Amino acid sequence: MAAYFLNSNMDPREYMVIPLWCLMFTLLSRVMDYLFGGLREGTTPWEWRNLMTSSLHSVISATLACICMCMFDDPFADRLETRTICCMSLGYLVHDLLDVVFRGDRPLTNTYKWVIVHHLVVLYVMPLIGYGYGGLGVACLTMETNSLGIHIRSFLKLKGFKREHIANIVNNIVLLLTCLCFRFIFSVIILRDAITRTRLPPYLSYATVFLLIFMFGLGVRFFYVVLKKDLLNVFRQKTLKAKTSSGKTNGSVPLVNNNSNTNHYKIH
Repeated sequence: MAAYFLNSNMDPREYMVIPLWCLMFTLLSRVMDYLFGGLREGTTPWEWRNLMTSSLHSVISATLACICMCMFDDPFADRLETRTICCMSLGYLVHDLLDVVFRGDRPLTNTYKWVIVHHLVVLYVMPLIGYGYGGLGVACLTMETNSLGIHIRSFLKLKGFKREHIANIVNNIVLLLTCLCFRFIFSVIILRDAITRTRLPPYLSYATVFLLIFMFGLGVRFFYVVLKKDLLNVFRQKTLKAKTSSGKTNGSVPLVNNNSNTNHYKIH
């Protein structure tokens, strides 16, 4: 693991900002709790604070990453700006991982268990910025555009919005679109780059490709869950309600099942 960092091309001083960003997000979580703590009705103080801090990181990372993608002629090139943004995000991941593991509500839900797995994988992949992958690291951070939708989805759920509410439907549609554009398309670009380039030692290259495929699989699983449970089921229920209401309006009467001795009705 030491060779992982010692063999990189980054100035060791650039890595030193990671714990500083970790401390910064710890302080920001307290500030967010102070400013917006009054809105956490129905949630635990830790869950609300963690969600607010995660949302703040998503806004900052997605904004900076999209600016880099639009500002530079070669957005995938390695430069100081891209490495700085990646180190900022790494500092947040360290903060959030420690926050979930040591200070999170007990028992941990399956969602937060997947969060731990996600953070461990990203904390392995992101230091590859030291091998000339700073631009690709920022490309990965454009996925935070999708993460922001995930956080909004969590806010709506915590505040009791039902799945068929228009706010949930609109957010889930945007969520699927950003998942396709940023998580899937950029994952393929990054995976192709990791396979074709030879900047990494073989053992790092193989492990990176495996973990990128694993992360792509998590994205596919999430896409399927949102599409099936939060959109298709809602539209199916709305269609069924519309048909039922139409049948009642037309004066149709349920037919008695004469083949049964019970008083149940069968609707055709």
